[in-house]
Amino acid sequence: MSAIGPLSTGLLSEAVSSALQRPNSANAANAASSESSNDSGSAFAQALSKALESASAAAERSNQLGLDLQMDKPNASVEELAIAMNTSSLQFTAVLQTRNKLIQAYTDLMNMPV
Repeated sequence: MSAIGPLSTGLLSEAVSSALQRPNSANAANAASSESSNDSGSAFAQALSKALESASAAAERSNQLGLDLQMDKPNASVEELAIAMNTSSLQFTAVLQTRNKLIQAYTDLMNMPV
């Protein structure tokens, strides 16, 4: 039985909050305001991309643990599979809720009168 690693709780919230923080470098201070907003937008997109990759990796890990358990491998653990499945489910739900909030915000902005 392999050791269970620490769960990545709050991965999405940590990634989003770190992406929204402005860098304190000299280049960021000298950049134009439109350029800095593009940088923060791309940082936010990178944070979401990392969260999606993490959710995908968690789903692949839980799938592999399920296959190991079905194949009756000696290092397979029901407890580890349950934790991996719950982690995968929570990460997917967090990414899905973030996507829903982004779509709602976009819809609200598009429906605003000018």
